[in-house]
Amino acid sequence: MKKFLLITLSAFLALAQGARAQAGLQIDSLFSGGFVPASRITESEVSGRELRPYNLDYFRSVRFQATDQEILKIASWLEGDALMSLGKEMDYEDGRLVYALLRFPADRNRNRYVGYQVKEASGNKYVTVVYLAGKATTKELKVIFKHR
Repeated sequence: MKKFLLITLSAFLALAQGARAQAGLQIDSLFSGGFVPASRITESEVSGRELRPYNLDYFRSVRFQATDQEILKIASWLEGDALMSLGKEMDYEDGRLVYALLRFPADRNRNRYVGYQVKEASGNKYVTVVYLAGKATTKELKVIFKHR
């Protein structure tokens, strides 16, 4: 029983720590809720063994149908975060940010990234923002996400 409690507590602490991993970034406003109603967001959070083949140990994403105003605000957060990034790749279409991959200083020997993409389907715009942490390199992430 003691071992089970210890394992459960460790897992909870690891997830709680990961949930705020993107703290200090402007884009955290999107992950921490309140900007887009939870009823409109599909959120995923994964940590641990499932990510090892990708050289990652934490993945968090939000996806939702976005208004033009929401897209502009998120893009401004990402452009602000890009100023303190160690590496960035940003693509624009018609003057609007549609793709970004930002690399931030490592935290406890884990590389940290934020990815962003806007896709249009049936006249609607969908935003996906991901936060990733692990040993993966930018090159490995590009292969995973198959971006250009």
